[in-house]
Amino acid sequence: MTTKTVPLLMLNNELNRLKQKSGIKDDEAGAYLGCAGTKINRILNMTSKPSVGDVRMMGEVYGAGPDLIAVMTDLARKLGKRGDWTGYKAVYRESARMLIDLEAHCDRIRQMRAEILPGLLQTEDYVRAISRMPSPFGYTFNEDETVKARKERQTVLDRDVMATFILSESVLRRVHGDHTVMHEQLHHLITIGERPNVQIQVLPFTSGTQTSFGWLSFALIHVPSPGIAAPLNFVHLEQYDDARYIDAPDLVEGYERLWGTLQAAALGPVESRVFIGKVAEEYK
Repeated sequence: MTTKTVPLLMLNNELNRLKQKSGIKDDEAGAYLGCAGTKINRILNMTSKPSVGDVRMMGEVYGAGPDLIAVMTDLARKLGKRGDWTGYKAVYRESARMLIDLEAHCDRIRQMRAEILPGLLQTEDYVRAISRMPSPFGYTFNEDETVKARKERQTVLDRDVMATFILSESVLRRVHGDHTVMHEQLHHLITIGERPNVQIQVLPFTSGTQTSFGWLSFALIHVPSPGIAAPLNFVHLEQYDDARYIDAPDLVEGYERLWGTLQAAALGPVESRVFIGKVAEEYK
């Protein structure tokens, strides 16, 4: 199975856009490359990894300009670099690895959580408490490796990334570990929420603006483009035993509207820090 990385996603985005614009069928493109149309189909569906030569010739047959072809071939060269998923990084399930790669390349992430804090905001003791929860799939977690992986992932917030979080009040009141863990965790939210690139808003139970789908947990991730290639916009939905990644523009736009509705119903960042502080005092 081809591992879906950001370079592959960007390349695939461009190739499919060019194909649609050109109207050229897979068999026609295959004839230009000297291969079967099924190979073109596998490349466009990301079930087969293209070579630099494949990408250059597909760009030519689809009518791409020399600048875009140069960008795409550069992306193709990066496809051979396999991600290091050994050691502490191996704690991530296959379905989560695409999320980690998107986070590592994004410049904007917005996340709504209804029950458990986003991994980017979790303290070490909170991570350990989550790791000790029984898994319905029989997974076992090495706590130390999980903590290391989470801390590495959290370095995303040290970059020039704009991160916005909407947290249902239930996230603050669902106890993981004990009251000491929760008291420390909520104070961590207050501290990290004061960073210029981090914004945390709470959706309280008694919000004056009631909204549908406040129970959903999802993330909106924007990855900027290299040069003239198109950026990536994904919705990530974590599911029971897998994850769903949505990039269809109309569906992404639907989640954009939902985000706007939820954000309007939530407390502002300053009010949210005050609210979190009051809940934290209940755990003393």
